[in-house]
Amino acid sequence: MTNREICLKAAVRLREVGWQQGGVGHSVGPHCMLGACRWAVGWYTGTATRCDVADADAAAFEATYAAAGGITGVAAWNDEPGRTVEEVIATLEACP
Repeated sequence: MTNREICLKAAVRLREVGWQQGGVGHSVGPHCMLGACRWAVGWYTGTATRCDVADADAAAFEATYAAAGGITGVAAWNDEPGRTVEEVIATLEACP
């Protein structure tokens, strides 16, 4: 999967099960941005390889890098006070 495909699948997942701050979430949701990207590659079902998880992390980083205009941690960006689910989904959908 490309970074964009991972991010788009993660955005759909957040719409379905909800978004959270402060942790990646559980298999049934809700998830943070990183948790949703990891869900997209099968992390919660045990089907993801280390490379899949690395791809998910890279996709989440690429999306937040673009949104923040530079280097930032995915968790810090997701957990920023005032951050909204709409911003997270829009950022995922804008992933190049």
